[in-house]
Amino acid sequence: MSVQSLRTGVSGLDVNQTRLDVLSNNIANSGTVGFKRGRAVFSEVLGQQIPGVSDGPSGESRTGRGAAVDAINKNFEQGSLDQTGIKTDLALSGDGFFVASRSEGAANQQRQLTRAGNFTFNENGKLVTSSGLAVQGWEVDDNGKALTGELQDIQFDPNAQSAAKFTSETEVGGNLSADAEDGDTTSISSVVYDEQGTAYDAVIEFEKTATNNEWNYTVEAADSDPFTTTSESGTITFNSDGTVDEIDGSTTKDGPSMTWKSSLVSGSEDINFNLRGLTQYSGSTTAKFESQNGNSAGELSDFNFTQEGELELSYTNGKKEKIFQLAVGNVNNPDALEQQGDNLFTTTSASGDLQLGRARRDLQTSVESGSLESSNVELADSFASLIEAQRNYQASSRVVTTADQVLQETVQLKR
Repeated sequence: MSVQSLRTGVSGLDVNQTRLDVLSNNIANSGTVGFKRGRAVFSEVLGQQIPGVSDGPSGESRTGRGAAVDAINKNFEQGSLDQTGIKTDLALSGDGFFVASRSEGAANQQRQLTRAGNFTFNENGKLVTSSGLAVQGWEVDDNGKALTGELQDIQFDPNAQSAAKFTSETEVGGNLSADAEDGDTTSISSVVYDEQGTAYDAVIEFEKTATNNEWNYTVEAADSDPFTTTSESGTITFNSDGTVDEIDGSTTKDGPSMTWKSSLVSGSEDINFNLRGLTQYSGSTTAKFESQNGNSAGELSDFNFTQEGELELSYTNGKKEKIFQLAVGNVNNPDALEQQGDNLFTTTSASGDLQLGRARRDLQTSVESGSLESSNVELADSFASLIEAQRNYQASSRVVTTADQVLQETVQLKR
């Protein structure tokens, strides 16, 4: 029996040594980005039957054989978010993981999951983890919609440019005063762009007529070169409620359309001036160009990640372009993920399949740019548990010492 006591004591030493190892690892990683603390789970070793001793009519008495490490679980409770001001530092506020891969288009079981968002762009403009794995997501189309098919590596061209765009549509809004008298005029102007992105001014002049609720308008180019244009003019009438009734005698016409032909490139383009947004109320005249859809060419000036995880590029011409959407992965049982080191995990049969979604759309999770998730290790609790594990280790060592003494007494009986 003393030999069994030795083995029981040694099992206590083993499991408590493992617990000390886990706690020490937690403490060592208390400053590691995105680290999740571990916990050693013990179980009782099935005991041996004691001959001649019964636990009642339905069972037999057994003596335990010590303890064993049943599992080492990860606690995926979110850590606090620390602001860094670095745009490629990303943190997930909510459940889920960033998805990374060693190669584009790799199968699910090869993908790595991480909460550590201390990313950087490498020399090829690819977003990578601290260990060099490519962070993955989906491309975004021209309408800002993620093409949620096969995952791709997130990257951008550091030399990207925003192409020039011809102004084909302008929107005019604001108020033409109902208090204006016959002959009163007001002018508004807006920058418009030709096919090569060169800026020119377009001017609209409004003149109140003697007819109630009627205004004349004239649209012309303030710059004669390189455009050639014919001035467009017409009439706007308003309803009694202040909304536009007719433009040039038509209730469906939005406004004039001018054909401006650039002398720098072949062909011609129409610029449409939508006047339907105008009103006629008593008070001040506030008519203005509200928008136009053209722009000059632009160089890449900045980038940022939105809370939806979209990579958005900014250009010197004021345009913004969303090009990629970060993928957020999750599994039904995160505790069963297999640890790979470097704060990376892979799925297992027990964790369930990888499920992909978009932050703040498919998931409640949001992406916080310029922040990192800190370790969720509680140092005070860890030190208290460390002392407890040390005491348990000492107690198990006393079991071994006592069992050894009993064995010595047994050996000496025959002398």
